[in-house]
Amino acid sequence: MELRDYARTLWRFAWLIVALPVVVGVGSFIFRAQPAPVYAASVRFTIGVTAPPATQVSGYDPILTAYQASEYIRDDFVEIIRSDQFADDVNAVLVKRGVTGVTIGKGNIGAAVEKQRRLMSLSITFGDGTRAQQIAEAAVENLAQNNAKYFAQLGSPGATVVVIDKPVAARIGASLRDQMDLPIRVGIALLAALALAFVADYLDTSLRDARDVEALGVRVLGEIPKPQAR
Repeated sequence: MELRDYARTLWRFAWLIVALPVVVGVGSFIFRAQPAPVYAASVRFTIGVTAPPATQVSGYDPILTAYQASEYIRDDFVEIIRSDQFADDVNAVLVKRGVTGVTIGKGNIGAAVEKQRRLMSLSITFGDGTRAQQIAEAAVENLAQNNAKYFAQLGSPGATVVVIDKPVAARIGASLRDQMDLPIRVGIALLAALALAFVADYLDTSLRDARDVEALGVRVLGEIPKPQAR
């Protein structure tokens, strides 16, 4: 098939190639489910470990040892914050604070280590901004009250937590997946329309010009041109 044959097919079924993406785009825009609002509150804090004094050990630097121990504790403490136990402890603090009707799981809590600043961050995601703020405040209180228990599990009872930011809840914008949902649907509809156009052209057995007639083995002696519009 020559390039002009492709162009002829595209021009012949231009209505389909345009209509299908437009219908899919408009329908997806009107009937798509609006994502539920999500709010996030984050807190930054530091972890410090006091190394015990060494006896009868040469070349021992307590400051450097404490610094390295803090580094290891930060990496492991991320998993503690993401655990069911931490979520249960935050729920217990919420109950103490009189916050009812709110229960979180480990999926609502995130943690990360800021390698360049040697800080840790804890984030809370929830569908209500006020609740997200309350949960984040409860998480901060839980860090202050129960950090000794968590650090004991990591083998470092001398660690301390210092919160350097107050939690502030803010709404999270639409995710990349939500933003790309409509363009992807329209793109798929366009590809489907192109495929349907070429399938319809392939199944069409009508004769449209002299080349179609010659393809049947019939010699063409003349052709009446299309009338020109005045």
